[in-house]
This record gives sequence, C-alpha cells and structure tokens, in this order.
Amino acid sequence: MTEQNEIWSIPLLLTASVDTRGMEGALFTSLEREKMYAETLNYYISLISKYGCKGGIVFAENSGWNLDVFSRQNILKNENIEVEYISLDPSLFDQSKGKSYNELLMIDLTLKISKLINKSGYFIKLTGRFPILNIDAIMMEYFRRGGKEIEFFGDSHDHKIYDWLKMPINGHSTESRIWLSSLSFYKDNIEGQYKNLNDYDGRNVESFLLNIIRKYKCSTCLIGRFRIQPHFTGKGGHNLGNGPAFFYSTNNDSLALTIKRSIRQLLRWITPWLWI
Repeated sequence: MTEQNEIWSIPLLLTASVDTRGMEGALFTSLEREKMYAETLNYYISLISKYGCKGGIVFAENSGWNLDVFSRQNILKNENIEVEYISLDPSLFDQSKGKSYNELLMIDLTLKISKLINKSGYFIKLTGRFPILNIDAIMMEYFRRGGKEIEFFGDSHDHKIYDWLKMPINGHSTESRIWLSSLSFYKDNIEGQYKNLNDYDGRNVESFLLNIIRKYKCSTCLIGRFRIQPHFTGKGGHNLGNGPAFFYSTNNDSLALTIKRSIRQLLRWITPWLWI
C-alpha cells in the first residue's frame, strides 16, 4: 500500500449534534449546524477523492435529527468512499453535563456498532462541524512516525508560560477536536470514562485526554504532540471571554488566529520540546 492510500486506511469519525436541545453555551441554530455538518462531509469526501483511493467516514449524531435530510444538502458520492451514518438515541444523553460527557458517551456507543471502525481497529476522531484543512498532512505525519504501532496520537500543550505571565489562558490541555486511537487503547483507557466528566464543574475532556498523555508520555505506543499545526476553520461554538483578539478570538478564519497559527507552527518546528 502506498503512503497516499495508507493515510485513508483509518476511518474518520465525525461526531455531531445537529440539535443542541438547549445545551448551555451552544451556538448556532439546528439548520445552521446541519449545513455546517454537510459542508464538512463534502470537504472530506472531496479530499479523499483527490487521492484516488478507498476511504471511510463514520458520521455519528446524537440529537435524533433525521439523517436522511443530508441528501438535501447534496452530499457528494464516490464509489471508493463509504459513509456510515449512525443515529444514536438522544434519551441516552444528558445535556446538563455538557459536551465532554456526551461526546465520549457518543464515541463509546458508536464504537460498539460501527462496521468501518471495527474492521479497521483504529479511528481518528474529528469534530464534525467544520473541516480540518490539513488533515491529510497530519495523517501522513502519523504514518511517518510509526503508523499503527502508535495507538494514541493526540495534540497537547502542557507548559507554565501562561501561568508565569498570569494570563487567564489554559496552558495545560489536549485538543479534543482531533485525536486518533486504536480500539484496544480506547477500551483500556477511555471507554466508560464519560461518567467522570462534566464541563460545568471543570471536568472536561481536554484535561482528561491530557492526563492520558501524561501517563503514557514515555511510551512508544503514544505520541502526544503533532509536528504539524492543525488548520481549523469556522467559528467556535463557545465564547472564551473578552480581551484582545489574538488571545480570545474563536473565529479560526480571522486574521488574529491566522497569525497565531503561523507562530505556533514555527514553534513546533524550532522548539518541539516546548509543547506550546
């Protein structure tokens, strides 16, 4: 298998909640979110198609939204790319505990029934609401650095710079919008842990994943820092607070975050040990 074929041998798992059902802090209407998810699906189908190889996408949704509506959104078709739609019972989820609890529960339930993921034994979890524009480069990095010998591939920062500067920004976290895991690693370390999470009392998935990375930091089965800065697009579904756009903007397409992304990429190249 060539490297270009290999990077799509792991299914993309897109998690989605089209109808937020009143979750505290959530933004955008259901119809706006439906359109965002459809555009993200089309982006990934188009990207994989450019490589001319087979690939798989699992789209898991937990709000009871009728997934048949995506046919209205002109979802692209490609005989080499299988899209598996999974609709989960919304009554199983607890909106009062926030995104972290519900997202890990969604993944737990999806892994039990997804044919694509169980066949592969691996998955890469991605936010479903907007595309990561350089996901192919990140997957190439994964295979260059060991491929399926690496059972967890995440992107963390764990430093005290913001603490020293007394800035109200968290310097100890892991990116929850993109991470890769084998099924066995997930079962041993993540499955069922949704019960211990609640965004509204500070027990969030970003800190949970960071603790896993800290635990296995010296192990060859885990990589906790990408060399490539993920290129997120779209607008975040939360508000970090008031302050300079460089530090507080949640619009990934803004000039402030474009500059910030370039600086972060440079730091990944010249100071990979800094974890910033």
